[in-house]
Amino acid sequence: MNIKSAHFLPGTGKRLGDKYLLLDCLGDGTHGWVWRSERLSDNQIVAVKIPKNIAPFGGDRTLAEGKELIGIDPHPNVIQFYEMGRVPPENEWYAIEMEYFPSESLAQKLENRSAQFGNTYKRLFKIYRQVLEAVKFLTELEKPISHGDIKPHNILIGQDDHVKLTDFGSSALPEEIYVRTRENGGTVLYSAPEFCDCVSRKGTFEELLAGDIYSLGVLLYQLVTGILPHDTQAQVLRFDPFIKPTEINSAICKELEEVILTCLQKSPKDRYSSIDDLISQFTVASKVQIQKPSVEHLVSASSKQRDWSSDVVDALENANYQRAAAIAESEYRKTQDSTALLQQLNALYRAERWFDFEKVISVLEDKLLLQEGVVGAHIRIISIKVFMKIRRLGDAVSLIHKSRELRDESFELDLCEASVEAMEAKYPQARAKLENLNKQNPMNAMILNRLVLVCEQERNYEAAAGYLRVAMKVSRGDEKLARKRQQYEMLGVW
Repeated sequence: MNIKSAHFLPGTGKRLGDKYLLLDCLGDGTHGWVWRSERLSDNQIVAVKIPKNIAPFGGDRTLAEGKELIGIDPHPNVIQFYEMGRVPPENEWYAIEMEYFPSESLAQKLENRSAQFGNTYKRLFKIYRQVLEAVKFLTELEKPISHGDIKPHNILIGQDDHVKLTDFGSSALPEEIYVRTRENGGTVLYSAPEFCDCVSRKGTFEELLAGDIYSLGVLLYQLVTGILPHDTQAQVLRFDPFIKPTEINSAICKELEEVILTCLQKSPKDRYSSIDDLISQFTVASKVQIQKPSVEHLVSASSKQRDWSSDVVDALENANYQRAAAIAESEYRKTQDSTALLQQLNALYRAERWFDFEKVISVLEDKLLLQEGVVGAHIRIISIKVFMKIRRLGDAVSLIHKSRELRDESFELDLCEASVEAMEAKYPQARAKLENLNKQNPMNAMILNRLVLVCEQERNYEAAAGYLRVAMKVSRGDEKLARKRQQYEMLGVW
């Protein structure tokens, strides 16, 4: 039986278009299914990911998982991507075809450490080292990639503890065109404070890599202690104090603890500046640690706490944004915790309830909008975006200036500033800022797309066509850019 309708559920023995025979469901999550499948053209066994909640015949720009890995040389520790796109002949379902790797996730192994995983440092470090090698490979590609979602669920362990990193739905190139929102509860507990706000993950490659290094620190902390440094999203955002690894497991050497704590620094600038630095220090520390006793008396993960932010994450995971906003609003009214305010604003932003967002902002005291630190910076940037949505450009400009005074310097703030100037028809100024950003962050689709639009407004179609050519190289297969090229050809400027 062929799957022909977006309302028809995949099942064993069914065909997906004329390309795949579905054999076994390997996973069924909020965002999609993964099926062990037979590729009908050559009878090869592959894994096929079928995203959920996608509009038929549209929305392909939001399904970029792994596209940057197609056609590159394979790496032993990274799941290989073969193909992605609409499945013929109906072209209704979207599928991502990947290498099939018989395995269990590290998360499954950790659920029963003694029976399935073992408690030797040698084995733990063998697995962790392979994760590091996978991340190193991604950073050394011609177009370096930040994975963005490093956690046990995305680490597959096969025969002889062979490890492969998978699930690139949150991965980001320097030219990222789409970043999946980070809603999953497990994800935010492995996220760096600057990236755990459940809205998006944007920045320069260095900023994104610093987030990956933090996640690698959380992973190593968990491997050697049995627990996570934080139990809730609010704790991560506030960067609440956490128990040091040696306070949980006295057998951990100071060298290994230093590696973990360096990864887990609140400020990205205080973490390892490169994956090579992390690998180098981990190699030294692991040799010292292996000489010490095996891991013993690890704390059970069942001791994990919950708070209001856990309920917010659950609501976001189920796309119940108004419930998430209500939970966070209730917490903010009770405690005046600015983290709760941020999550209320996040949920309203996700729900695209711009004027409800505006009402909340309108009654805020200046001290909240001028609050220093990660939470304050997040509140300001999301408020700037909403002001742009509802065309309160003067307020957006004012908040951008306040952000500059508070030294919120970030790629996202720079991009917002240039975008506001374009919206105010200050095209020369907007173009100058975007071109400066383009020099600092070459081959970035968000910048290139804006440069195309600004040059069009300046009636400089030669420059617009030049940026469009580069944008099409960066975002291969983008239908919107292809249509714009056709328009340029009709105008005779291509």
